Amino acid sequence: MFIKQLESLRGIAALMVALSHCLIVFAVDQNPMIWTTRLWETQGTQAFLTRLLLIPCNGGAAVTVFFVLSGYVLGLSLDRKPRQSMTYLAFYVKRVLRIYPAYLVCLTLIILSIMGFHTYQRFPNTSLWFQEWYQQNITWNNALANYALLETNLNQIAWTLKVELVMSFGFPLFYLLSRKLAEKGNYVILLVLMALSCILPGIIYLLYGFVFYLGLMLPILIEKLKQSVAPSARNTLFLVSVIALLSARSLFAPQERFFTVLLEALAATAIIAILAEGTGKVWGSRLLDFPLVHKLGQISYSFYIYHFIIMYWLAWGLLHLVSAEITANYPLLLSLLLAVVSVPLTFVVAQLSYQAVERPMIGWGARLAEKVTDLARASTARLRLQRK
Repeated sequence: MFIKQLESLRGIAALMVALSHCLIVFAVDQNPMIWTTRLWETQGTQAFLTRLLLIPCNGGAAVTVFFVLSGYVLGLSLDRKPRQSMTYLAFYVKRVLRIYPAYLVCLTLIILSIMGFHTYQRFPNTSLWFQEWYQQNITWNNALANYALLETNLNQIAWTLKVELVMSFGFPLFYLLSRKLAEKGNYVILLVLMALSCILPGIIYLLYGFVFYLGLMLPILIEKLKQSVAPSARNTLFLVSVIALLSARSLFAPQERFFTVLLEALAATAIIAILAEGTGKVWGSRLLDFPLVHKLGQISYSFYIYHFIIMYWLAWGLLHLVSAEITANYPLLLSLLLAVVSVPLTFVVAQLSYQAVERPMIGWGARLAEKVTDLARASTARLRLQRK
């Protein structure tokens, strides 16, 4: 079941990540880690305004939305297939071909550009986040590790792709559990995953494990929404959920990571449930119907993986052109300039990537998955004949 507004929501989330990166390139009012500073603790007007902008331009919250959406959409895709081993083999084939091809092309372009044109320089008045990128020459081992997603130091967002692949590996098992267990059984599994996340938040796969499972549980939660929340109250619930999603990283300290992700995940789940239930328009959801927003949603994966390197090169070039005095006095203005230039440029590159790489590989993955399924069925049939 294709839900257009959810595809648009993915585009909005990708844009949030892009804008958040633009806002954390510079040390604002001499604060080299503005994203970890709570709004009421900021010192200086530009620092306050930058931290204020990082509430709607919240890359961390957007990633949580991605993961809840993945759990929901992948679960729906498996609902349309018979629950057989060949179905899950085909699932792995499609998943790898959905994530890897565009990433591999993007990573190759990153490696070629850095090896061919980049010289590391620690620019004054830049953030610690910006300063840590591409300090060392790229080695063959490092490049191969990034291609395999064993390391993710060459593309800032690649850690989320690694999480997606690891979660995809165990996804069929959790899918079967979620669909076979009754409602109470699903809540038990969810609580166990939450407990693991709370106890070991430093293990990224455990931290986000329950987030994917919340996505898997959305069909149950959507039915609960229909039964328990009157249509007239959904506007309020949607607005409260949006505020909670965007505010979580302002309410909790960086070390309180579990509680941040928990609030984001619950809020994202409520937002997606309301949009997926779709019996009426809610506040702000009309934005998701705009053709440009839907187009961004369609190309959101390529937009997501390409924006960092495009923004990095623009910032690197800008920092060679402007003086330290300008970066010290006008960091917010320069951040906004990066956003104004990098977002449209990435949009164009993402369209090319979607048409040339993503779309063909999605189709090829679907055909290959069908062939894998057919071969598995034929093999099973031969084994049955041999036993007879």
